[in-house]
Amino acid sequence: MTAKERPQPSWRWQQAVTGLTAVLLFALSLEVIKAGARGLTPLIKGHLCVTNAADSLGFGWLMAYLVLSGSPVAAVSLALLSADTISPLQAFTMISGSRLGASFVVLLIGFIYILRGHDRWSALSTGILCLLLTGSIQLLTIPLGALILNLGWVEGLEWSAVGSLSAGIGQVVEPILNPAMAALPDWTLFFLGLGLITLSFRLFDKALPQLALQTTDLGLIPRLIYRPAIMFLVGLIVTGLTLSVSISIGILVPLSARGYIRRENLIPYILGANVSTLIDTLAAGVLLGDPRAMGVVLIHMICGVLISAPIVLLAYHPYERMMSSALAWITRGKKTFALFLGAIFIIPIILVLL
Repeated sequence: MTAKERPQPSWRWQQAVTGLTAVLLFALSLEVIKAGARGLTPLIKGHLCVTNAADSLGFGWLMAYLVLSGSPVAAVSLALLSADTISPLQAFTMISGSRLGASFVVLLIGFIYILRGHDRWSALSTGILCLLLTGSIQLLTIPLGALILNLGWVEGLEWSAVGSLSAGIGQVVEPILNPAMAALPDWTLFFLGLGLITLSFRLFDKALPQLALQTTDLGLIPRLIYRPAIMFLVGLIVTGLTLSVSISIGILVPLSARGYIRRENLIPYILGANVSTLIDTLAAGVLLGDPRAMGVVLIHMICGVLISAPIVLLAYHPYERMMSSALAWITRGKKTFALFLGAIFIIPIILVLL
């Protein structure tokens, strides 16, 4: 990295201030959503008919499309749970839906790369693969999570330290929140909180360091990191350390489009990133001070590891061939790709209508 490329002290301070603002805004937005969710309960259960696990899965999926991010939607699901608007199982499936909707962002990045002159299918394949991988894992995660939740472990969780932290945060945000609660209807608070939490994640992404892909010798990656288990850990660690799936997504498309990383390396990376991307959602559960919210996220992460790790360690090559065959069929031509696009929009709509 040259002297010009090194972050200047003023830029570091700007990133620090932006990051602190993002954290404070994140805490405030959760309280706003929680306050607004109580007034929105009749709308969610009555008019939107979000009354079961399938409804909340489709609801979270479509919301992630709307805000172009999964993390805010996952955090919203915990706020709804904390306000007793949805059940732990519904929060669990809404988080699953948020992960499916977030994968669509990778596909959008692929479209941007096509506009910049890259080959169509090499640019889109990473996004398609993300959706296929996330869908295949969530298909197994949801029934396993439902089984664990039905045992009632979440309902019995108690963490006094978490409650004290939430109470302290409440004392800080109440002077800001109370005037808004007095002036605005409850349902507007929910949408205000959704906007604030989306903004907080945007600010947090800006506060994180950018990776200089053009100046890094990434051509060594396929040779140095070839084993699926290593790439699974890389995806897990990169997303866990940055607390931002946007950076993980930002890495995937350029590496694949430029030929720096092969598909067999990409698949375990995505599987690992899909597990640790919920760390920020776990932080939301801590800030809310609801043990049930924390339990739902932890169970989701545990289920992700229990399903993904055996695939990577014991059945990777059959799984890779299955995913590659599905990808090859989707990218065979415009008609099959159009069918795929139609499916990823129609399926969540059908789930909401069930």
